[in-house]
Amino acid sequence: MKFLISTSFPSFHAVTNASTYVQFCDSGSDLSIPLTSPETVDVWICNGEEAHQIPKSMLVEDASIIPRLQEYAKGRVVEIAGFPEEENATIQWEELILRDAEMLYSRARANTGVQRFDVTKDHDRKTTVLLVGAGIMNLMTAELLAAHGYQVRVVDAGPDPRSCKDWTRLGVTNGGGNARMFTHTEADNCNERGSKIYQNMQPIFRRTVRDGGWSVKPPKDFTAAELAWVNAFEQIPAWLARTFKENIYEVNRESGNLWKEYIKTYPQLFEGVGLCEDILRMYVEPVALDAAVKLNRQLGAIIQATSTEEFLSANPGFRPAAASNHLSGGITVEGFTVNIHLFVAKLIDRITSLGGEFVWDCKVEGFQRNSQGEVTKLESQLGNLEANHFVVSPGVTGNALLNGTACENLIQGVLGIWLQIPNLHPQTQNSIKIHRRGHRVEDINVTVVKDAETGEDILIFGGGYGYVGLDRPPPDSPELAALFDELEQVARIYFPQGYAAAKERDTMYPGGKRKFCVRPFTPTGLGVFERIHTASGGHLIITGGNNTGGFTQAPAVARAVLRALLGEHDPIHVLFHPDRGKLPATTTTNTTRTSQSQFPEPPSSSPSPQSYLRYRLDQAFPGYRCIVETTSGQVRQLVAKRRMVDACYMKYHGLRRRLAGHDQQRRAYFDRLTPADHTSPPPDLTVDSLNNSAVWSAVERWQPQLTIVSGTKYIGRKLMARSGLMLNLHIGHLPEYKGNHCIFFALLRRTWMDGGDVLGRVVPPVLPGDSEETLYARCCHMAIDRCVAHFVPQRAAGRTYRHRDRTPAKELGLWWKLRVGGLLKDYRPAGKPLE
Repeated sequence: MKFLISTSFPSFHAVTNASTYVQFCDSGSDLSIPLTSPETVDVWICNGEEAHQIPKSMLVEDASIIPRLQEYAKGRVVEIAGFPEEENATIQWEELILRDAEMLYSRARANTGVQRFDVTKDHDRKTTVLLVGAGIMNLMTAELLAAHGYQVRVVDAGPDPRSCKDWTRLGVTNGGGNARMFTHTEADNCNERGSKIYQNMQPIFRRTVRDGGWSVKPPKDFTAAELAWVNAFEQIPAWLARTFKENIYEVNRESGNLWKEYIKTYPQLFEGVGLCEDILRMYVEPVALDAAVKLNRQLGAIIQATSTEEFLSANPGFRPAAASNHLSGGITVEGFTVNIHLFVAKLIDRITSLGGEFVWDCKVEGFQRNSQGEVTKLESQLGNLEANHFVVSPGVTGNALLNGTACENLIQGVLGIWLQIPNLHPQTQNSIKIHRRGHRVEDINVTVVKDAETGEDILIFGGGYGYVGLDRPPPDSPELAALFDELEQVARIYFPQGYAAAKERDTMYPGGKRKFCVRPFTPTGLGVFERIHTASGGHLIITGGNNTGGFTQAPAVARAVLRALLGEHDPIHVLFHPDRGKLPATTTTNTTRTSQSQFPEPPSSSPSPQSYLRYRLDQAFPGYRCIVETTSGQVRQLVAKRRMVDACYMKYHGLRRRLAGHDQQRRAYFDRLTPADHTSPPPDLTVDSLNNSAVWSAVERWQPQLTIVSGTKYIGRKLMARSGLMLNLHIGHLPEYKGNHCIFFALLRRTWMDGGDVLGRVVPPVLPGDSEETLYARCCHMAIDRCVAHFVPQRAAGRTYRHRDRTPAKELGLWWKLRVGGLLKDYRPAGKPLE
């Protein structure tokens, strides 16, 4: 996300506070540079008169200019809007403008390509929806879809939670404590800066739990992906964090209305599941209590707010906590809790009664896509899975499933911990949320329930923020032990009798197991909602990542899925779009890691295709080996061999690509395929030529099973003998076109590249407006995607083209054929549709 600001208001600088998302430019300067640079401008905030270039969206101070700008843009701008009115007394006007700009960006991202979906409102029982993941969010979605006539099938990597006794095999919904809570402020994002409660939360994941932070995993052990996630969290500016928090409250408020309707419509689902309404919120510090009263009044969630003495009179069991300065007071707010395991069991039974199916112990491993990026089917341990629509909510354990989507690397794990004690006299009647700023466990839910095994009245404690990234913590983690010790202290302070009884009976951890659940977090605190086209005209929808609010927001997300399938709008489609809060594409994170696997990849000097190849290999073969043969080294090798003409032509083509903007065009193509926060490890070797003793020795030591070659010069027999199976990525139709510039010569000689799904060969669609460069980029993209699974041997035929063969005269000839001769205007045989 990138904003360009060219208005004359100096106060913008103070509000944005050197934000990575914002670039300032004088309205009187040459604006073509920032608007056409590789850092794509998503929203231009301007006065209006200086608008001579066209970005994606525009926010204009002078609204009277909008009709003229719309006429000038000729449909190339997604949306042009005027500045907001200066009427909000609680928010600076400049911040309101930035918020409007961010929403312009979000709408543009969420609505891109939506019109392509094949919407069928009059669906029947044959309209199938496959849901991946059986957590509370997908179960609520499956129930809503089944109730509206869809044929639903839920696939989960774990066992049936109704019969499984091993909590470590279950997901976040069923693997943690048997309690969940709804309040209007669940899933509160944590990117705060400058508030009365938290001055700066940005570095919270850089410190371990015992060092005053929220990380269970030592920061020195963070992977590149985890460092990128933490960096994205830290880069959210204060104004954007406030926006996200209000968005979360908006979703929670709507979800609360849906929960009320659900409880009223299906009371049988809430019988015998420990439904307990109205929540006590308790605070250690007066400043936190005052802020909570103000916030919950704004949200319309307050049921009762009294003085500290009145609160303690109504809840005398907490007087010892107040006397020891562990309680300053509390309020009663709207909300409820349930025994989540019992509720889930009833929900599964209801879905089954509506005709839904469940497939347990079936891990979905990836998506299959065609050359247009449309999903054709899902790959699983039990074979390919097909449906009209897919809904994927994989949690943290299924993070790899999101590779190649906008949600990639957005969802990582922050664990919560659980314990239970008996609910002794005087029994607590309401479930409770306790806030203790600055403690190792800051927010604790205390849920009033009955023990599912014994029927005893108990209190289940759940809390803690323990960042684990993409891993699970080791059993002997000292940071995890510190969290459990802190949660026990909370139980001892506020419920001393119950705590003592649990200690004496040794029932604090049922079965002697210290349970935790790994909750899916995003850097923004927002959930995700991504729509991807399927080849059949349907949707693949990705949901999840809702912080601590998966249960709270489940009904609202379910409705958003239904509305997407019906072609209707839902605010979540925009509010939870995964591109919200993403760093600009050119932002990088300086990280390294050690490669240890046995998969060499020698990329060439052309940075973008090889960067995308390395990104894909990072996912498929983590730890692979990498050798880089540099362009300058290739030129030096030619000079050393006295091949001066070839060396000069290599330099010429490098200069030609740079001056013609082809390097920038290629980089832009592959930048959109590679996440902005992805960083590949450094290469193991950087050489002038692959044919030398250092490379031979290294490859012999690595003993690779597979070698992938892209963009290198001649590879000698000594290297081939040591490289295992060698796969060469060649951009040209083999065997007719070998060597370099194969697309150029295919166009020059009017040889059409046609064919089908031959093993190891990709055939790019040729689209109106294509050029040699766009065809090259599309070929690279498709070839890289295909190379992981397929290859084809090359037969000895055709001609090998060299750099010296592409002369300026031949380039002029091809230019004439393209511009005057209409070479690419109609490439298809008569009657053949565009594939």
